[in-house]
Amino acid sequence: MIPAGSIGAAAPFQQCPAGSLEEDQPSQYHTKNGYVSTWIEYQESLNNSSTKNSMYPAYVQPINSEPYGTLLSKHGHISGNNEKPSNDDCGAIFRKIQCSTNPLHHPSFRHVRCNDQGCPVCYVKFASRLADSVTERVQGFKTVYRNSKPYHLILWGAKVEGADRPYADLRSSFREAKRLLEIMGATSSVVWYHPYRIKPELKDLLRHYRRAHKLDGRAGFWKLAHDDVLELGGVERYIVYAPHWHAIATGFLMKSSEFCDVTGGAGYKKRRYLEYEKDVHEVAHYISTHACMEFGKSSVRYYGVISYRMMAREMVEEKIKDVLCQDCKSHMEEYEVDEKGEYYRDSPRGPIIRKSKDKVTEKIKYYLYWKKGQPKPDMGDHSQCLITRFCDR
Repeated sequence: MIPAGSIGAAAPFQQCPAGSLEEDQPSQYHTKNGYVSTWIEYQESLNNSSTKNSMYPAYVQPINSEPYGTLLSKHGHISGNNEKPSNDDCGAIFRKIQCSTNPLHHPSFRHVRCNDQGCPVCYVKFASRLADSVTERVQGFKTVYRNSKPYHLILWGAKVEGADRPYADLRSSFREAKRLLEIMGATSSVVWYHPYRIKPELKDLLRHYRRAHKLDGRAGFWKLAHDDVLELGGVERYIVYAPHWHAIATGFLMKSSEFCDVTGGAGYKKRRYLEYEKDVHEVAHYISTHACMEFGKSSVRYYGVISYRMMAREMVEEKIKDVLCQDCKSHMEEYEVDEKGEYYRDSPRGPIIRKSKDKVTEKIKYYLYWKKGQPKPDMGDHSQCLITRFCDR
């Protein structure tokens, strides 16, 4: 059980388990003039002056009752939760990367980034870098423990009567997660703390928005909430307090029913095995986009045999390689462009082409992992165990 003496009032996460994302049932939305059954009708009803701001009070009244940031200040901040970007130019395009032979071969852009985890624009880049780090360590772990099979796990703590904030800070939440993981039998785990989930009453609206705009599954609920597609005023308006953890774990776990009895109400749910590197990165990136954060502290923890105390690593090689076109294998070049991604057109004779790099390169680092306390493996016998990490270009 979680120690008594905590403050606040928490809804038990087990009553609202994660994993309900697969549900896709149609529903109706209440307005002042009656019920509307589709997203288009719903949008039209909001534009009508007689129904504007008169949506179903289950999610409208709480939205306007407190200033933005009240919930986040009470239960913890998450990635991308700032009301506004850190800088006015966050996300602006300033470079274009294209093939030296054919400019139409998979061009890409560089964007201005502020490196602030809370920025609603740049949090995606921050989450990507964190996912790179997690993926590298998990892949290194798999070279040391070859029979291990990591999987995505969701777990939640037991309900504390009369307490709505069982974890005073990020450190205490991770301490509880470590205790629960040890009880269930996890031998290694990479853990994130999530204080919130998307409000159930908004999920149908987000599904209809996704269909109406023909978005694929990559546009998850949290991505839509960060983008404020319903124009509610920020990600805080989409969430409700429901503390839980996500983990990439290994080990033979006890039955969930037995785990619930032993812990007095805690639970867990396995999502899927992460067989390939891309699976690990995909899950780690998604989890990191809305993980709890504290200034100056990491949003992720490593426990068990994957921890820094149990597993060592060393960078054994670093290379600089040219980035080649995916289609024709020609060199990629970098150009200065305006905010629209177009060449500067400040000349009457046409656009001015400003090349910033003749060849785009990337840094590649190779790491070797081994069990701490044992001799470092000989490179001649373990070169196939090197973990490759691509750094920013």
